[in-house]
Amino acid sequence: MNDAGLEPSGAESRIRAVDRVCDILDVVAAQEPVSLADIASACGLPKTSAFRYLATLQARRYVDRVGDAAEYRLGLAMLNFQSNHFDTLVDVATPRLHELRDEFGETANLGVLTGTYVSYLAIVESRKSVRLAARPEDKDPVHCTALGKAIISQLPDQRVHGLLGETYERMTYRTLTTWEALQRELERVRANGFAVDDEENELGGRCVAVAIPGPFQAAISLSAPVSGLSEKDLDGVAQRLKAAADKISAGISSA
Repeated sequence: MNDAGLEPSGAESRIRAVDRVCDILDVVAAQEPVSLADIASACGLPKTSAFRYLATLQARRYVDRVGDAAEYRLGLAMLNFQSNHFDTLVDVATPRLHELRDEFGETANLGVLTGTYVSYLAIVESRKSVRLAARPEDKDPVHCTALGKAIISQLPDQRVHGLLGETYERMTYRTLTTWEALQRELERVRANGFAVDDEENELGGRCVAVAIPGPFQAAISLSAPVSGLSEKDLDGVAQRLKAAADKISAGISSA
């Protein structure tokens, strides 16, 4: 069969429904999180039609609905389209994670924001028999992880609130479960320049993290059993993490 007859040009080759899906993804990517009403307005769609498109995209994980409001941001499936950027991030960050692991003897991590979770892109595990380590491609909630808090501390409070809503899942008795408590915590993170998970995600585990400057919503961290990472060591570890994050940012810029 001759394919030449299947290649109309210009407007004839465009499918309106695909155009609308692309319009919606463009709006979400540019403004995330963005409300249903704003998406409908920007795309020239009735709210009911916009909702049907978004429901399908959400089912396929191209968008995620966030918090308690009808707002949307890009979903996990979109990571596939960002894979080249993340490959660069992993390539540049991994040698620094090895340096941190070797210096402190504990697990070093690289994570990125994915909706209301942190996705782990790289993990360099401690060589100790007793260690704290996630698995590659694991996800942990933003509100109770040092990586998550470090990343969202770089965002405006309004956006964080739109992303997470008012109340959050309790992982341990130390987990922050309300917006008011998390907002106070983020103020401390911004003032200190680093975030801490002190048995908030897993009892017996402690983690310190800093955001990576630049275009990625990403952070690096050092995680350990509480016996291997004392509170008095947190500031010193954070300073080393900051130096490593700056090197990663510079490496990405020159890649």
